[in-house]
Amino acid sequence: MDSALRHFKHAKKDVARGAKHVVKAFNAHANKNPYLTYGIAAAGVLSTKFVYDFVTSKPKGTSLDDYPIKDEGEDVYDVIVCGAGPSGSTLGYFLAREGHSVVLLEKKTFPRDKFCGDAVATIAQNYLREMGVLKEIVDEDKGHFAQNGGFVSPAGNSFIGNSAKEMRRVAKYNQGAVIAIKRIVLDEKIANAAKRMGADLREEHNVLDAQFNKSSGVWTITVEVTEKNQEGDEVKRQIFLKSRAFVCADGSPSKLARHLGIVKTEPNGVCSRSYVKNNTLFKWDGVVFYPPKLLPGYCAIIREARGELNYLTYIIPGGPAKDEDLHRLHHEFMEHDPFISKSLGPEPDIERMKAASLRLGGVDKSYGEHLLVIGDAAGFIDPLTGEGIQYAMDGGKIAADVLIEGFRERNLSAPFLKKYQDRWMSAFGREFWWSMKMSLFLYRFPIFLDAACRLIQRRGARFLAEWASVMTGLQSKTWFLRWDVGPFIVLEAFGEVWRRILGRKPNH
Repeated sequence: MDSALRHFKHAKKDVARGAKHVVKAFNAHANKNPYLTYGIAAAGVLSTKFVYDFVTSKPKGTSLDDYPIKDEGEDVYDVIVCGAGPSGSTLGYFLAREGHSVVLLEKKTFPRDKFCGDAVATIAQNYLREMGVLKEIVDEDKGHFAQNGGFVSPAGNSFIGNSAKEMRRVAKYNQGAVIAIKRIVLDEKIANAAKRMGADLREEHNVLDAQFNKSSGVWTITVEVTEKNQEGDEVKRQIFLKSRAFVCADGSPSKLARHLGIVKTEPNGVCSRSYVKNNTLFKWDGVVFYPPKLLPGYCAIIREARGELNYLTYIIPGGPAKDEDLHRLHHEFMEHDPFISKSLGPEPDIERMKAASLRLGGVDKSYGEHLLVIGDAAGFIDPLTGEGIQYAMDGGKIAADVLIEGFRERNLSAPFLKKYQDRWMSAFGREFWWSMKMSLFLYRFPIFLDAACRLIQRRGARFLAEWASVMTGLQSKTWFLRWDVGPFIVLEAFGEVWRRILGRKPNH
């Protein structure tokens, strides 16, 4: 917008200079041939005005001033969001805080479940703390901070340490780099925080279609509302809502964003989840397991609040495991992997496996005319770790900031909203690139995971804490390229090869 204004000012000055030349020529020739001179002057003035009007005019659609504020008889909201998960509700919270009218459309009724690892890393904790949600969850004993944990490498090397102590995370509401919160709890808490801030949260509102009218600059959203009649029976009806901007936050499948032509691909990963009760064998807060046949994916056991465990299997693209293998591998590792089966026991009190699709690594384009795509729908899941909650919330905040700027400058055009894509790419999108490269590298050379575990064994819990900060997004993956990290992992890899030649067993 600023560059356009500067362009207009320069154009105006150029036109003024041109007018002076016309006047000068007019005075020079007026006495010689007055009729011809007057004709030339008139033509010059008219052409100059035409050029000035053309140069200083604004293209249709770049400013909200080009559109009526309301359609006759209908309210037009500032923003409508399809999906009230962590990303959509975070966006709604920050938009409402700035006074914007925002509607959150959730197709189910809270509390509703979401199949996920439940691990909430530090960046997301910061947002929850700002919203007042983290205090609620801790006070109600519905979250569990990870104090100790580690991982088991493909060859069986392992290390468990107290990373929270090393990171000095000891305050009541800040006890670890990760806190496990069930999504059935977390999502409702964030949505209610947005509602308290002023967002219009509407449950049992399923978005069926969205159409953008270029001439009015307004989205029309077709919504199926589920209600109960006087007899208690569910009935469905359609309503139509209108907004200046529309945001797709409808999860990894993102049927809506794909329907609108913004997201082009199918989800590219999958994960499982099973809660475990009454377990006395697993003593830690979180351990990641890397079975060779699952690489670059992994399994994990995470301690939840009130003594429950969460057993997970992640299939990440690049290895031999395919999405359709999830059910088989989930149960195979639970029963036969020497480390996982020992942690869960021979007859675990475990729920039936549930699964969800993943869209990993970010999408190529996440914006359009008066349109943004956020959260899982935009692929905000790390391809190496499977972590998505903190990127969903961070992306929601970035999207809110850009929309707030857009309303302030009265510009919601696609070129303006590209700022959103640029900012999330700068914040964490480039990390996704490193994560994808690393996941493929570790699939081809799993010995480097074995070597990394050896290095952690040598350096202890402090080094594990640094490792954890990288894997939870606090530090860049380029940490592995540091002179005091990468070369030593390579040396440990040579040592691992030598130990295998000598037939030595893994280090536990």
